[in-house]
Amino acid sequence: MRRHEEVFTSPLDDKLLMLSLEQGRYFSLSGVGPRIWELLATPISQAGLIARLGEEFEVAPEVCQAEVAAFLQALRDQNLLIEVD
Repeated sequence: MRRHEEVFTSPLDDKLLMLSLEQGRYFSLSGVGPRIWELLATPISQAGLIARLGEEFEVAPEVCQAEVAAFLQALRDQNLLIEVD
């Protein structure tokens, strides 16, 4: 998966503001969200994303897996991700 190319971003304080041209809507990410969005710039699997975040942040693997899965599903629900092989 990777982030949708029709989403433009701008950092603001500790958040990442996002504009989906396809939907004409604004979104914002905070916490680890901007880092996940950064990692989604190039295609990465969910397992690869979880492994990478596990290396960067002190978090239990099962917590990381559950939270990343929920976050990615929220991005999918808003059509902010593109599934690639």
